[in-house]
Amino acid sequence: MRFFKKIRYIAGIFWHFRYYALSVALALLFWETPLIKPFRFFVVLVHEVNHAGAALLTGGQVVEMRTHWNESGHTLTRGGFFPLISAAGYVGSALWGALLIYTSLFPQIQRLALMLIGGGCLGMTIYYTPWGGIDFYSGIGGGSALIAVALLSQRGARVAAVWMGIMLCLYSLHDFQTDLLYVPEQTDAGILAMYLGMPAPTAFLLAYPIAFVWVIFSISAMYRAMRALVRAERRRRGNQ
Repeated sequence: MRFFKKIRYIAGIFWHFRYYALSVALALLFWETPLIKPFRFFVVLVHEVNHAGAALLTGGQVVEMRTHWNESGHTLTRGGFFPLISAAGYVGSALWGALLIYTSLFPQIQRLALMLIGGGCLGMTIYYTPWGGIDFYSGIGGGSALIAVALLSQRGARVAAVWMGIMLCLYSLHDFQTDLLYVPEQTDAGILAMYLGMPAPTAFLLAYPIAFVWVIFSISAMYRAMRALVRAERRRRGNQ
């Protein structure tokens, strides 16, 4: 009897997180298809917005912010604290993803986080992305859509937050893998390595340790967010 009660308890927790599991499954299953491509493109835009935001927050200036359909992009800045600016793309995306996941416990805060991401994309695009490109219209459209969903529907905001949270976390890990396997000297970690004095041909020697630290930090944030949700669900079921 106790065995079946335990099975039912575990199944209940999995059922509570079914939307997260479904989002991960769909994202991985259709990762290389046109269905996911627009979301991947938008997540790259969020990555660049994080760079721009870090530059402004540390006293720098943003010259230009661009995102390309092949999922490359750049944010040109002047001044600011460059180590934080360079880390903000990958780590910032992972932190936003973890925040969207964790704030499932607090729906109103989750809606606010969704609005901040949408507003950041909308505002940064208007100010720093040249008019007329696909990144300009995606920033305007995607940012406006997130703000509208967050304002108009709590259920819609939850669905959007779960999906965006999963995509931001997955794409952060995808970025680390693909960039460092092919052109480490052109990645954020490689650029930071050269900024710290490493010559371009040997920048990878420092880029890999930098990226490893970013990965550990990012994975830790994602893990802690999910663990907090599981613990909260366990407490809720334990009190029933």
